[in-house]
Amino acid sequence: MSREFTGARLVTCAITAGTLMMTGCMGALSAEGTNRLEIEPRQYTTAFDAAAGAARQLGYEIEVVDRSNGIIETRPRHAGSAAEPWRIDNDGPSEVGANTVAHRRRKIRIEFTPVGATLDQAEPDPVLRGPAIPGSTFAQERFDLQTCTTLIEMRVWVYLERSFREGVKPSSYSGSLASYWSNPLSVAPAGNPDGPIRDNAQWTPVGRDPAYERTLAGKVAAALAAARGVERAVEPAKDPPPAPPPVG
Repeated sequence: MSREFTGARLVTCAITAGTLMMTGCMGALSAEGTNRLEIEPRQYTTAFDAAAGAARQLGYEIEVVDRSNGIIETRPRHAGSAAEPWRIDNDGPSEVGANTVAHRRRKIRIEFTPVGATLDQAEPDPVLRGPAIPGSTFAQERFDLQTCTTLIEMRVWVYLERSFREGVKPSSYSGSLASYWSNPLSVAPAGNPDGPIRDNAQWTPVGRDPAYERTLAGKVAAALAAARGVERAVEPAKDPPPAPPPVG
């Protein structure tokens, strides 16, 4: 076997392996649909359980579950790269490439709100109250979806975050020659026991993942359709109408 033929086979195998790795990371997300649904009040429990189950099915750990206020949040999960062909939760080669060249992760938030509900409006110089944490006074002042009698809207948000370390000066020659610089604003000023005046978090939000949002909403819609089919199947048969009285 010639060296040229061996080299051509190696190149072909490398290209094939790369293609399989890229395409293997796709396939579980929906290209059509929407990230919101309208459900009937009697379907709320089924939709809520289906939303939490869909997030778990995609490998996410549930962090916040609040049925009264209709909130589901997950812990972040790292996004699959081309080196993980078993991860089929990416939307196309571009997303696979972005997850490969940078460390990225996703976080899911699902909200249920009554259709037409009046939420908090922005006010000039408002008092900061923070989020509606389950059990807090702010949460108790909101609606209770478990006793809601109007249509309920479900919305899905999937946030993309990218790992970023401030102060890195990479070398164009070798990674071992990278250097770092420090930001004086990241150091707590004298007399301030609360720490630095800038956020030193490693993760930076870079956008949303619409395909992921559509996929989660589609799973909930499928669960609701299946539940309606079961309801129709177990619905008791109606008695036949009485026979008309004899004529004569």
